[in-house]
Amino acid sequence: MITEVDQGPQSEGPPFAKERAEWIEIAKGIGVTFVILVHSMIPDINPVTTHLSSFTIPIFFMLTGLTYDNEKHRNHLGVLAKLRARQLLIPYFSLYLIMIVLFIPLSSYVDTYLTPDQVLFWLLYGNGPPNSASHLWFLPVLYFGLMAFALVDKITYRLSRGFKWVALIILMLAANTIWSIFRPVLIPWRFSSILIAAAFVLIGNELRQSRGLKALASQSAAKNLAGILALTVAVLTLSQLNGFTDMAVDSYGACVWLYLGAGTAGCLLVFQVSSLLHKSSAPGRGLFALGGVSQEAYEVHPVTFYLVPIVATNLGLSLTSDPTVGSLLWLVRFLLGVILSYVLASRLIRKNSILSLIFSGRSRSQDSTVPQR
Repeated sequence: MITEVDQGPQSEGPPFAKERAEWIEIAKGIGVTFVILVHSMIPDINPVTTHLSSFTIPIFFMLTGLTYDNEKHRNHLGVLAKLRARQLLIPYFSLYLIMIVLFIPLSSYVDTYLTPDQVLFWLLYGNGPPNSASHLWFLPVLYFGLMAFALVDKITYRLSRGFKWVALIILMLAANTIWSIFRPVLIPWRFSSILIAAAFVLIGNELRQSRGLKALASQSAAKNLAGILALTVAVLTLSQLNGFTDMAVDSYGACVWLYLGAGTAGCLLVFQVSSLLHKSSAPGRGLFALGGVSQEAYEVHPVTFYLVPIVATNLGLSLTSDPTVGSLLWLVRFLLGVILSYVLASRLIRKNSILSLIFSGRSRSQDSTVPQR
């Protein structure tokens, strides 16, 4: 996912700049790991998917606001719109059109459950299909959510900071109103999700305004433990009250305000944990590396799930007759999803100019000319 410090391990600058990029990359790695875990379990609704779904996607919205350079972009929204469109909308439309092209020959041999013309319809509608939305939904929601926040920031930056929180309330009220009007019909181009995304971006940016990009962990182990415990209790309580959520199909649980609360608490929890992890540890190194290719890993991970039946067949396992094997499918999908997504993203997509353009909107030549932050 896109942040101002996407250069990650290649970033140049003072030690503090490298340190702050480190914990942000680790947070992105945690976020994409949780996304793959939830997707590996769906359609099962259980305590894991219920609690993780409450904050996993908001992590990337808040990180976008946290790393948003207000002074740099405020008077150049056109440039920002073009830059982020290249990074988010080119992959969205490219991958969606590739999916349509693949559906044409596959529909004659495989039960794809959707015809090519139906896939095209939902592309134009900007949402759906019902209960089967592609994971690509995240890309335009992040793009338009960021642009909505950027517009709010431009309008309110000369005003008291209190007006930002008024804007947040307005965003959430508008999202809830649109959601109530359309339910149970899917909302065109997920406009309510875009407004909620903008609210999370705003919260992340306010965190930046109050403390910069400093890591959330303190020097006191006791304070860190107390903070983690308090945030964990808040996330578990709010997400339990709100229930399972899925922004892909305009499902925010029992209440959008509970979703905002659980999402914010969950993001802060991840940020604090990521601040305590370092590249010197094995988990820190792994999450840092995954965070560095989080967008490509997110986009490619569903493909790895199709390898599960192939692996099971080669091992002589039956996915239908053996209940033990069936109950462990999510674990196989998760492990394959994390490992292969990282390998494909870092070793294949990032190394090939065409694939890099399709998955991230930039070619390798563009990467080499981008100034390191």
